Amino acid sequence: MLAGTAFAQKIQDESIEYTYLKLPLSPLPPTIKNYRSSVFAAYEEENKKKQAQYDQDKKAADTQYEIEKAAYPASVKAAEDTYKAEMEEWKKKNPGEKVFEQKVLGENNKPVKRIPSPPSPPNVPLPNLQTSYDYPVLASTYLVLDGFTNIPENSINIEVVMYGFDYTEPRQLYESKTTTSYANGQTQTSPTMYYHNEFSYRHTMSVKVTLPDGKESMNSSPQQLNNYKIYKTPESTTAVPLNTESLIKSNEAKILNDNLTFINNMINDQIGYKRVLRQTSLGFIKSKDDLYQDLLVAFNDASSGLKILLDDEASASEKINGAISSWNKALTESNLKDKKARIDKDVTIMIHFNLLECYFALRNPEEAKKVIASLNTMNLTSQERKKKDDYEAQFNDLKKRIAINKL
Repeated sequence: MLAGTAFAQKIQDESIEYTYLKLPLSPLPPTIKNYRSSVFAAYEEENKKKQAQYDQDKKAADTQYEIEKAAYPASVKAAEDTYKAEMEEWKKKNPGEKVFEQKVLGENNKPVKRIPSPPSPPNVPLPNLQTSYDYPVLASTYLVLDGFTNIPENSINIEVVMYGFDYTEPRQLYESKTTTSYANGQTQTSPTMYYHNEFSYRHTMSVKVTLPDGKESMNSSPQQLNNYKIYKTPESTTAVPLNTESLIKSNEAKILNDNLTFINNMINDQIGYKRVLRQTSLGFIKSKDDLYQDLLVAFNDASSGLKILLDDEASASEKINGAISSWNKALTESNLKDKKARIDKDVTIMIHFNLLECYFALRNPEEAKKVIASLNTMNLTSQERKKKDDYEAQFNDLKKRIAINKL
């Protein structure tokens, strides 16, 4: 009966989302509770120069146009007077002279009225300006230091400088690929042309963090934002018309968002107490009887504890530690070689990974180290090994952060 029940077990993983507090790598002095942030564009001065030059050129061109418009009626009258005088002189010639000039000399000296063209409105090219933004709004939206209050008193200063959106002229590329089709039971291959548009870009930025006493805590120009990247549109068998302005503008906004988000994450990783949404999973046994009731209760306790981890740390810790105790008790029955055992190899591995997740939430790398050492003695699948290695890297980072924060 027990053996038959054991065979009926079915391990299931359920996705779990919870929020935890990520410790900073370079914690600030505990007396600092506030921050202020700002964004500047280094190119705004150049924008002003270009705009001023354009305004000057436009004003000069408009003035010249008005002068030419005012002078135009006189120019027309002068042309008409000249024509009238020339016609009078031409009419004085006898018919023989006119025929001789036309037939023998090949000249047609009959006057032609030459009215000057009216002046054209000036066409002064618009300056090529970098995009301007509402910089205080950018700062309040993207530069948020988790765990701190945005007020100026005794605050650190976070300053981001943007150097402008740099890009190459978009171009349309094409590539011939072999496609396969099936018709009437036969396979046919044919070349198909695929088109896409692309351009290279970068939106360079730097960030400086200054303490209340004026000392720099961080000054960085991330290499990830200095390197050029390539944007490609999806491939299509139809050549899409290349609208350069639309393609650049639509992507510039997204790239700005991505880069400022990158910088904000970098700052919070160093000095903030970031609330991180973690997506993970916990395992349990789906069984038709109560043989795994202890593991199901542990799963439910751990799940509910994780979900309230930041809202009610005391209750969360109690629930999670209760689940840990139940899982460790179950592991005393572990038998990796007996497939009919209640806690066989698969269940044992499942419990180990459940323990690792709970130890991560409770910031307990020492106990996690024992669990990983135990997993290292087992014959794991490639997927299980990768999962174990990922946890090991996370706990190494967690251990470093705990030491730096002296917890």
